[in-house]
Amino acid sequence: MKKYLFLLFVLVLVSACNCGINSLPKQFSNLADKVEKKGESFSAEQWEQVSDQLDALTEQYNENIDKFNADQKKEINTAIGRIQGCIVKAGLNKAADALNELVDGAKGFLEGLGASGDD
Repeated sequence: MKKYLFLLFVLVLVSACNCGINSLPKQFSNLADKVEKKGESFSAEQWEQVSDQLDALTEQYNENIDKFNADQKKEINTAIGRIQGCIVKAGLNKAADALNELVDGAKGFLEGLGASGDD
């Protein structure tokens, strides 16, 4: 009887481990969906959390890459690409905003120089 209980325990444990791995593509897709929907309004802290979560998921993926079929790998890699695209877009938007502020400041500076020459 103890053998059967032990075997049952082992089977449940193995199933739980495989279930976690099998849910990894969905976790990547869920993160990508979240970033695409709300990423434009994320703070720097929220982007840091996304980065940490992506790193953790990617580490799990790399440790178990041989356990995924082609469709699961495709889903994961597509989600990673979507997330990275949003990260780049967010970075470019912030850089563009900073550049616009710089240009506006330069315009004010030049206007100030032109006004002081009129005196």
